[in-house]
This record gives sequence, structure tokens and C-alpha cells, in this order.
Amino acid sequence: MDRWYWCGSSLTAGEVVCTTANGIRLYDGDKRTGYDDGHLTLTNHRLLWRHESQSSSLGLHLSLVVLVEDEAGGFTSSPKLLLHLAQPPHSKPAGPVAASSNSFIKLSFRQGGCSSFQQALQNAIGERDWEKVVIPSLPASHGKQSGGKTIHTGILGIERAIQAKQEETNQNISHAFEDLKNLMGLAKDMVFLSKSISNKIKEHSGEVSVDDTTRFRSYLLSLGIDDPVTRETYGSATQYHHHLAKEISQALEEPVKEVGGVMLLSEVYCRINRARGLQLLSPEDVMHACHLMKKFDLSLNLHTFESGVQVVQTAGLDQDKVVETTVETLKSHEVDGVSAGDLARECGMPLLLAQERLLQAERCAKAVRDESSEGLRFFPNLFFSRS
Repeated sequence: MDRWYWCGSSLTAGEVVCTTANGIRLYDGDKRTGYDDGHLTLTNHRLLWRHESQSSSLGLHLSLVVLVEDEAGGFTSSPKLLLHLAQPPHSKPAGPVAASSNSFIKLSFRQGGCSSFQQALQNAIGERDWEKVVIPSLPASHGKQSGGKTIHTGILGIERAIQAKQEETNQNISHAFEDLKNLMGLAKDMVFLSKSISNKIKEHSGEVSVDDTTRFRSYLLSLGIDDPVTRETYGSATQYHHHLAKEISQALEEPVKEVGGVMLLSEVYCRINRARGLQLLSPEDVMHACHLMKKFDLSLNLHTFESGVQVVQTAGLDQDKVVETTVETLKSHEVDGVSAGDLARECGMPLLLAQERLLQAERCAKAVRDESSEGLRFFPNLFFSRS
């Protein structure tokens, strides 16, 4: 409320009425004040609030309004406009409150008209008509005449400097996006070049070492997918998911083999989106595509454990061999047993996948569990091996 000041009801030079509203209550921050059921007038320079029992009005200059927000009304509350305000100038005329800890006020519209008044207020703030004339009633800034132009300082000068800075920032952002488009175009050329080099390596495999070939393939994978499958390319969702399944299988075949032939579906989702760059996939599209892998006999397929955990694994992965590998790890820790965390650290796999492997070994009667205060640990099933 310290931004309001006492003033007369007459308009200043160049000031015109934009709109009015009745039944307006003023708030200081979230605190209700005694200024209730007044008549609010919006001009192109100020907000004027006056009660019919008062001869003078309360004025608020629009140059102090930084942001306008609306607050919807409820069953027992009226719609409101929330006005964030800048600090008042030292030369501001006296008002109803000398100082306030709040940097915003609220206007409560008890008789409606909040939406139309907000639109008119935002238009008036955007026009900034008060900058076009000198306002003697509110000396917020001192002007110097030079060549018929008014040079503004103080609050108005700061606001204009901020506006100019914002316009410059917007231009810089626009140039940055243009540079990004050029970079994307160059990236496609780089991927095409890398593919041609990869083909040459395949044709002359005898002249290139295995380490060089492996390293170069890792470079290709980091470049991503040059022409990702999109919905716009294919007419139906079935065709889209079919080609998407092929893309995922081709892109992640080597990474899946490198982690032991099994990868959590959540990791598949993250890796394929990282490889596709800006053409991101939804979880539903990745799920549908992975369900089609086995149908089209691809190098990867989707597998669901009894607990519901889903993974993508290499086609033809021998589950019995996976169980035997897990059992071998259990036998090497026959005394203390193995927890899911131990298996994950030793085999370099996610914790969830390590737990599923231990449970799978238990379901095959190759492992037994021990639950204690130290947690859940698994041991090799010696009863099964001796029977």
C-alpha cells in the first residue's frame, strides 16, 4: 500500500480513462485493508480508487506495475488481480501507508469484470503512454530538454534499459537457434561420412586391427542415429512400430552384448532417445516396438520376468546358461552368500537385474535364500547338488 498516494479526481494532461469497475477492495499483499467497496478507474497513466464517501482518490502510477497475475475466485472468495510493484520513487506524494513490507497488492472484484479489467490494464501498461508526456503530478524522473526530446532518468530510465536488454537477449536467442539448425545439418554430413569410412573398414578388414575397428564403432555409436524413424514417415502406427523395432534392435545390439546380453527396458528407453537426438520417443512407443521384436525375428527381443520386470536381451539367449553363471558366482561365495548388491558389483549389472537373476536361480532350485537382520542373501542349493 505504500505505492498508493492521495490525489484529486481530475485527470492530468494527456490522461484518458480506459475502463472502470465497482465494488473493488484493496489488499496490501495478502492482507485485507479497510479500503472496500470502492470505484476503480483505469487511465492510460494511473489506477484511481475512490469511495463515494471520500472527496479524494488513491492513485497508483502504472510505471510501478511490473507484472499482473489473475487469481481465480472460489465459493466464498472473489476473483482478484495480483499486481507486483517496483519500489516507489522518493519524491512520491504522501499516501495512506508510509511503508509496507509487501511488494505486491491485490484488487478484489466483488461485482465481476476482473477478466476485462485485466486485459485493459495489460494493454495500458504495454502502451506506456506516460512516457510520451511529462507528468507533473508524479515526478518519478527528471527530464532534460535536448533537441525537442525528453531524456528520462530514474525509474523510467531503468525500465527502458531493462526492456532494451530483453530485446537484445531475444535477438541473441534467435541467432543461437539458427546456429543450432546449421549444426544439425553439419551433423548429418558427419554421420554420412562416418558410414562411408565404416564401409571401407569392412572392405579392408585385414588391414585394420580389431582394436581400431572396435574403437571406430564406438565413435559411430556416439554420433547417434542419422535418420531416425518418425510417425510422419509411415502411414500407420503398425508400420511405424515395425520399423522402430528394427531401429532399436540395430542401434542397441552391440551395447546389449557388451553388458552381458541383457538390458533393462528403462535403460533401453534412455539409450535410444540419446541416440535419436531431438526426435525423442515416448515410453509407450518403445514398449510397442520391443513387443514386436520377437515377431519379426530381430537380433533382440523383449523378456518379462515373473516379477514383472522387463528386459531386452539378445535373441537365443540361453536362460539355463545364465542360471549356471549365477550359480558359479554363488559357489565362489559359498560361506558368506551373495546379495543382489554383491552380484551387481561383481558382474557389472543393474541392481534390479541382479536380483532377478538370483530369484530365477532360486526358482530353478539352484539357489536358496537366507533372510536375516543383515538382509536377503543367496547360497548355492547344496541339497539339489547332492540329490
